[in-house]
Amino acid sequence: MGIAEDWADLLFNLDCLSKGAAKRKFRKSIKYGWGGLCCYCRSNRAETLDHLKPRSRGGSSLRSNLVPACRECNHSKASEHWLTWFQRQDFFNEIAKELIEEWISNKRFIEEELDERTIDDRATVCTTASEIRSNKNEQTCTRKSSFALTQIKNGAEKRSTEYSVV
Repeated sequence: MGIAEDWADLLFNLDCLSKGAAKRKFRKSIKYGWGGLCCYCRSNRAETLDHLKPRSRGGSSLRSNLVPACRECNHSKASEHWLTWFQRQDFFNEIAKELIEEWISNKRFIEEELDERTIDDRATVCTTASEIRSNKNEQTCTRKSSFALTQIKNGAEKRSTEYSVV
């Protein structure tokens, strides 16, 4: 399936059987994408998800707008724009900023989707004859069905299917 952009993708694709399980799996996948650490300070364990564009300002709860954050960073940022807040912090890091911007643009998501498509894990059919088994002396069924209509009393019809064996 790839990566879910919304928790409902997990529920409606039947990866999860309940809304709660789908949300937990969705949240866990976002935290896992950042190694379980806060995307801002990179030193504390991510306990919450932060909306990069706050919901109070029209932000969505899609994967590209959610990042893992520790409680301190999440509460400190509140409903402020993430970049303005992040640049004022002592732990501001240009690389972390670039990683968050990649996350927003779904660059990682797109690359992972492309990687999955290049793997050819489909089964192939071998058409060469094998010494172990061949089609000699095997009865084949052509599955040619012929419907026979039989008249029954009162004008009713009865259908029967017959298969011919070659």
